[in-house]
Amino acid sequence: MLEVVLAIPFWLELVATLTGAISGAMHGVEHGYDLFGVAALAIVTGLAGGIVRDILLLDYGIYAFQRPALILTCMGAALVVFFFCRLFERLDLAIDIVDTVSIALWAVIGAGKGLSAGYSILPATILGTITAVGGGCMRDILTMREPLIFKAGTPYASAAFLGALVFSIMKYQGWLVDWAPFIGVALIMAVRFGAEALHYKTSAAHDYSDKVEDLASSVGRHFKRKD
Repeated sequence: MLEVVLAIPFWLELVATLTGAISGAMHGVEHGYDLFGVAALAIVTGLAGGIVRDILLLDYGIYAFQRPALILTCMGAALVVFFFCRLFERLDLAIDIVDTVSIALWAVIGAGKGLSAGYSILPATILGTITAVGGGCMRDILTMREPLIFKAGTPYASAAFLGALVFSIMKYQGWLVDWAPFIGVALIMAVRFGAEALHYKTSAAHDYSDKVEDLASSVGRHFKRKD
């Protein structure tokens, strides 16, 4: 089992699962789902990214199924949110922080598991990113909404990728190994909240083909005049 050789403590995974589950349960309440629906979204948001990661790791089993406490944590979060949703609705900032913490923790955990499985920096970073945003992506698909990670806006998946990359480099190279998880998490949160504070948003694709065509035409005319 992969967790035997992994130095990340179980309580960290439990916290990451809980924060993701709360976010998922809140979305379920917003969509008017019943208790089963809210619980399903909580489990998906909290654990789907890790499940996809484990499928890609092939030989280590599904970690969420090996640790029933993770699923029970999601169900507990769903139960609390379902019956006390108004209290959570008043905590928009807190929920945003919780969601960002979940992303950051899962990015580091996923990258750490990739490194523990023997992968190099880039594959481990990709696994960390999938772990971080996979649950939210699956949540959006189930609620028939465009996945937020693909839309222009506040950096989300890119922040997770950057944090997982820095963490993976530090662990792989043996630089400040004990501090690497904290630096990775702090970097993701800094990018997310820094972008919000500075009102920075990623943009959709811009087509500059006309500028290239104009330049090509200008160059063509220039050579024609020389002839």
